[in-house]
Amino acid sequence: MRGGQSLVEFALILPVLLLVLFGVFDFGRAIYAYNAVSNAAREGGRTAIVNQTASDIRARAAAQATALGIDATSTSCPPSGPSGVCVEFKNAALTSACTPANLGCVAVITVKYSITPLTPIVGSIVGPLTISSTTKQAVESLCTTGGSVTCPIP
Repeated sequence: MRGGQSLVEFALILPVLLLVLFGVFDFGRAIYAYNAVSNAAREGGRTAIVNQTASDIRARAAAQATALGIDATSTSCPPSGPSGVCVEFKNAALTSACTPANLGCVAVITVKYSITPLTPIVGSIVGPLTISSTTKQAVESLCTTGGSVTCPIP
């Protein structure tokens, strides 16, 4: 009789235990994605201050968050899909575009990633979460592609 009671108690507590376990797993994934997106934006900004080639900046930022699979080909600002990297050069007051990028311009790099919880109950309640990070760095040196010039990628 005691074995049957333990089995019923275990059957009642197991769904709650699994929900908590997978919730902790999803929370860990979200924290990892947040850190990876923040680091990708910082690396994109670091690249932008010495290399103003947008495709190089997007590639460097996306490469920094390899486990997330951020889209480095999207050129829309802000990124229109579930993930992407936005590269903009603005004046020092951040009020208008700075074209072409010169010393004194500010590189504004935004990285976006959307994460969906794996736990079915949490996923249906919360839905996909969008994580975004923006870095603003002043351009320190100019590098234009063309001829035999190779722009640095830190």
